[in-house]
Amino acid sequence: MEKFMFIFEGVQPGNLSPEHMQEHMGKWMAWIGKLKAANKYLAGEPLLPGGKLVSGPNGKTVTDGPYTEGKEVVGGFFIINAKDIDEAVELSKECPDLGHGSKVQVRQVMKIEVGQPA
Repeated sequence: MEKFMFIFEGVQPGNLSPEHMQEHMGKWMAWIGKLKAANKYLAGEPLLPGGKLVSGPNGKTVTDGPYTEGKEVVGGFFIINAKDIDEAVELSKECPDLGHGSKVQVRQVMKIEVGQPA
């Protein structure tokens, strides 16, 4: 098995009634439960809006952002197990936010061997 990251991009549906929002969150919990039951889900977290952007040499420039009004805002991530990129893509297609205009980046996690200290 390989590790893959799902990076959830897009604005969360904000025009949902409390009942529809609860129903929508139920879809997320059901999807996570299904991934866990199949031993595919390793970790994941939603991200709070806002934050800081650090850029430039030595992180010299720090600005407010990203802003939740943007269409490409990262709202959270999952780390999953899949046999290959094709399986990971298939698993990502069940993301409940896809029907609300969001996107899922599917990226393979690179394996890095950490050397032993001398």
